[in-house]
This record gives sequence, structure tokens and C-alpha cells, in this order.
Amino acid sequence: MPRKGRLIVFLGPVGVGKSTVIRGLANELRARGFRTYTIFIKAFHGPSYMLWLFIIKLLGLRRGWLAPWYLMIRSGMLRLAKALTLISAYVDALLSLPLKLFWVYMLRALGIYVLSEDYLRSTIFDYIFTICFMGKWNIKPFNFPLRVICALLSAYTPDEVIVLIASDHVLKIRWMLRGYGDPQPKYVRLQRIYFSNNIKNTLIINTDELSVREIVYIIMRKLGLLYS
Repeated sequence: MPRKGRLIVFLGPVGVGKSTVIRGLANELRARGFRTYTIFIKAFHGPSYMLWLFIIKLLGLRRGWLAPWYLMIRSGMLRLAKALTLISAYVDALLSLPLKLFWVYMLRALGIYVLSEDYLRSTIFDYIFTICFMGKWNIKPFNFPLRVICALLSAYTPDEVIVLIASDHVLKIRWMLRGYGDPQPKYVRLQRIYFSNNIKNTLIINTDELSVREIVYIIMRKLGLLYS
């Protein structure tokens, strides 16, 4: 009898260790004979991200470690940033996200463990945060794409949700080490509140003092694949 695939979603801010933990878990699963696949499901990703990069290069803006939307806002091009954000929301809701979800659930049906860095819930939060970050403006045009993403979330519920957290102090150190430049402190605090109020039956892991191996073993136990 073929193994049943699972969709395992990892949520948390930049610097919390999502990518590293996903790599560690994928290696552990493969060592145990499970087929795995990793994917990103984020806001401003895929085609919409390429659009932002194209405009940034066209304008001659130097990106560095800043995300292109923050770079454009800091450069004073707020009206253009708002227009591109709206376009991104529609592209994600009607094209990028449905295609990715179709692919993910095809793999899952084939018995593959799909490990997703971020998911639809964090996508919704990222758009709401970006809209608020840009200041007062008409949010009605966003109602439709955000409703579509909410509907996709209801229809495509992950099998497991892993929320990785870390203290503000540890995150700031990690951001300094990697040279990350986005305004993350406020984002992290609001994201923490959003996740705590909107996600139930999840595994929450504080990565401050745990090694990747320890975190992977905790997740393996949650998946029912490790008993000692």
C-alpha cells in the first residue's frame, strides 16, 4: 500500500530558521525512505516578484538586502508601489497560488511529503501588513483577491502547521549577521499576534536555544515518525 503524502507548512518571520529546518527535515525524511518536495508559498512571489524586480531594475534602484516593495516605498515612489501591490495581489490570487496549490496537492496525492516555507495564511498577513505600511489609501480593490486567497485557504488545509518563533533579541542578531534590511520588528510583533489568534492545533517551537537536529526530532515526533 503506497504511503500517504502530507503537506507540512512552516510559518514564522525571517531569521527564525524556516529554510534551515526544512532542509534538515527533508534530509531526515529521505533517509527514512520518504519522498519529499520543498516549495515556497508566499506573497509577492513567482510572477509578481519578477514584475517588482523588473520595475526596480528599470528605475535603476539598487536593491541590496531590501525587498523591492520596501525599496520602492523608501525611494518615495508610493503611488507606483501601491499599484504594483494591487497587481501582485491579483496575480497571486488568480494565477500563482492556484497553480502552486494544484501542483502541491498532486504531489501529495502521489504520496510525497511536501514541505512549504510559508503558506496562504502568511500570504494574507503579508498583504494586509503591506497595505497598512503604505499608509491611508483605498483598500476596497484588495477585497476580491484577499477573499480568493481566504477561500483557497479553506479549501486547501495543510496536514501539519509548524510555527517557528524566536525572541526579538535573537532575531535582531540573526538579521545583523545576514545583513537583512527590511523593517522587521513591527512585522514580527504583529505576525505573532495574528498567528496566535488565527491558527489552532499547531506545533509552536521556539528556536532560540534548540539545534536544528533537536527541532527536526520534535517535528518527527509530531508527525508520528519518531517514538523515542
